[in-house]
Amino acid sequence: MAKKKIFEADEEIVKMVREQFEKNGFYDSMTLQVFGITKQKDVVKASKAPEPTEFLTEKENIIQVFVYEGVFNELDEETQRFLIEFALQPIWFDSDKGKVVIDKNPYNPLFELRKKYGNRADELLETSYVAIQQAEDLEKSGVA
Repeated sequence: MAKKKIFEADEEIVKMVREQFEKNGFYDSMTLQVFGITKQKDVVKASKAPEPTEFLTEKENIIQVFVYEGVFNELDEETQRFLIEFALQPIWFDSDKGKVVIDKNPYNPLFELRKKYGNRADELLETSYVAIQQAEDLEKSGVA
């Protein structure tokens, strides 16, 4: 049987994501789902669940977080926590409209997190992309 591309995320990862999710104040207005994934272009990616998922689960405003576990687990905790914060940063709840809003500008999360982390934000983000490239190179060489 082939390994599934999307799977239940590791408990520790779910805990880290939930901590940031709650720190952002999302627990009242949104539902969190965290998944592991075998490959993606970002180590951590967050998005709003599609309508069919909301229909099937009978929940609204679901935020799905996908974690490229093979790479995530190789990073230090500081980088892991930064990437979770980076993925969740562009998400907010518009209480007037009663819905989740995601800022689509890819630069805004980095601009916002530079206020908190300074140039370290660039270094942490670069570390994640280097780790993804290394994982892809290992896969191509047949080692992984």
